[in-house]
Amino acid sequence: MGGCFSDVRGGKQAIGGTQPYQSNNGNGNGYGDQNNEALDFFHRSRCLHPLFTQLELSLSAFNLLDRDIASKSDPMAVVFARKTDGKLEELGRTEVISNSLNPAWINKINISYQFETVQPLVFHVYDVDTKYYNIPVKMLSLKDQDFLGEASCVLSE
Repeated sequence: MGGCFSDVRGGKQAIGGTQPYQSNNGNGNGYGDQNNEALDFFHRSRCLHPLFTQLELSLSAFNLLDRDIASKSDPMAVVFARKTDGKLEELGRTEVISNSLNPAWINKINISYQFETVQPLVFHVYDVDTKYYNIPVKMLSLKDQDFLGEASCVLSE
């Protein structure tokens, strides 16, 4: 005995698919290197497989600081996952919105929500200088931009 005979594929398809979202580092869990080996062992020992679903985050901000002199700030949001060692792993960036202190970004950030896993997120907002307008957002160095603020939450909240 001891075999797993449940229809795992059908169960996963019901809540969002059978292929996990690929993160930037390509490990397949959609959430960086934050695998929980104890939780994985628990699931495997009971013939269970961790469940996940894809989420699409829509971001906006209000009353941002105005760091530009001749105009308003040009904000861009960056979403990070806080790993167990406290380091931040970038999950995605929005576009830059020109001259706005109350941006509602159009680009969505796609992430994978893993049930029964704590997934802390950190949101940073930067004012992008006009000299960087011709550079793709993913190529911008964050240390060269003006930091406007941050917010954080746990994905399950």
